[in-house]
Amino acid sequence: MKKIGITILVVLGVLMTSIAYAANLYGIVSDKNGKPVEVKVTLKDDKGAAVGQPVTTDKKGAYAFKDIKPGSYVVVVGAKDEWKIFVGPGETRRDFSLK
Repeated sequence: MKKIGITILVVLGVLMTSIAYAANLYGIVSDKNGKPVEVKVTLKDDKGAAVGQPVTTDKKGAYAFKDIKPGSYVVVVGAKDEWKIFVGPGETRRDFSLK
């Protein structure tokens, strides 16, 4: 019985830690005139590997990546525009303006 209690505490601790350190990245992509654009947005880790699936902005230019690990990323917008960013725990907003 004691082993079950300890196991439950360990599992709850792991779950709470992963929830506490989850991050969300969201924002708006606009053109050089400030108008929102519909475009593909890809998130890559510091080694260049894609994180999750690319997303396409909506008609208002909004994009979101949910439940990612906090850390350094490269955001690729469209075919050529890239930004290096840091995503902290919780909510991080980054708006991008295409060149």
